[in-house]
Amino acid sequence: MACAKPLCQECATQWDGIWHCAKCLAAKRGASDVRSNFAGWLTLVIGSLILLYLSAQMMVWAGALLSGLF
Repeated sequence: MACAKPLCQECATQWDGIWHCAKCLAAKRGASDVRSNFAGWLTLVIGSLILLYLSAQMMVWAGALLSGLF
């Protein structure tokens, strides 16, 4: 635990193999949520840019295909 306070088994919660009090566990979970939130937004932005690029390429390809037919 980060606070090193003595705990009974009813007050402690095990997470990642380490026993935590409620306050330390809340702090630990809050820190990991910030990182996962950032990673989610980064993945969304990169995925959107890839889809935008691929759709532009499909439009160019379709335009070239249609201009060859007429």
